Amino acid sequence: MSTAEPTRESLCLVVNPRAGSGRAGRRLGDLARLAADVFPNLEIRTTEGPGHARVLAREVATHGFDIVAAVGGDGTCNEVVNGLLEGAPPGRPPVFTVVPFGTGSDLIRTLGVPRDTAAALRIARDGETRRVDVGYARTRGSDGEPLGRFFVNEASFGLSGDVVARVNRSSKRLGGRISFLGATLTSLVASRSGGVGIHWEGEDGGGSWERPFLAAFVANGQYCGGGMWVGRGGSMSDGRLDLTIVPHLSLVGAVPNLPRLYAGTTEKVRGAVRVAVRRLEARSLDPASPGIPVEMDGEQAGTLPLSIEVWPAALRVRGPRRAER
Repeated sequence: MSTAEPTRESLCLVVNPRAGSGRAGRRLGDLARLAADVFPNLEIRTTEGPGHARVLAREVATHGFDIVAAVGGDGTCNEVVNGLLEGAPPGRPPVFTVVPFGTGSDLIRTLGVPRDTAAALRIARDGETRRVDVGYARTRGSDGEPLGRFFVNEASFGLSGDVVARVNRSSKRLGGRISFLGATLTSLVASRSGGVGIHWEGEDGGGSWERPFLAAFVANGQYCGGGMWVGRGGSMSDGRLDLTIVPHLSLVGAVPNLPRLYAGTTEKVRGAVRVAVRRLEARSLDPASPGIPVEMDGEQAGTLPLSIEVWPAALRVRGPRRAER
């Protein structure tokens, strides 16, 4: 793996064995051997179902580990980040990193973490630690009760929330991009776009949107949905989130614009808005319509109404050194 000496830092791997269509579970023995080569002070904890990674990370955040790695996809990363920020002493969470095994794995595209397990573990040992922002969102649960959740990569609502629900019900065996693209086309066919009220605050003041829309993305990282480049040019360390609102489009109008999602030019869709924000609120303008779905880091996260604010430099993350990216 490497001729470098094993590190003195301690590592806890929070493993989702179902990630990558079960590949993480099948390769758990190989993962343990690779990690033990460079992290003699190592602990591995495996999840038992949705939400468990958040519980495990909350527990290990108080156990003195130097580094906690999410082994899985974006959903596992989201749960681990939430657990670390909830369980650690204020301002001093353990260092977070990723050993990718997921289908979409959009966060690693921004962080620069490779998919190769051995290479990702080398970065966990030798990489650069830096502070990054996170978003904190409040939504409404299926029981009508308020929900609160951090996101590290992105949040979105509208058609994108419906897409994530479809993808998470699928096998994902065709990979992230194909799974998300297929779900997007299906959701477009079934779409019944309604009005939404969005109000935001940023460095240049505030703004609002009150009319029909297709989807809205709030990016801290740059990618979502298996490679959709919704945060092109953004930074995870600038104290801001990048809001993109896509106006209502018919199926005929939406399909030709899909390539813009992957090219990072969504703001060029006619009538779209992109702006840097520090906080925002969103609500449905049609109280009789079903709840507009919200997703965060590729996981369903309730419905509107929604409020989001950025927490600057709230998380310590280890990724490749800047000269190596």
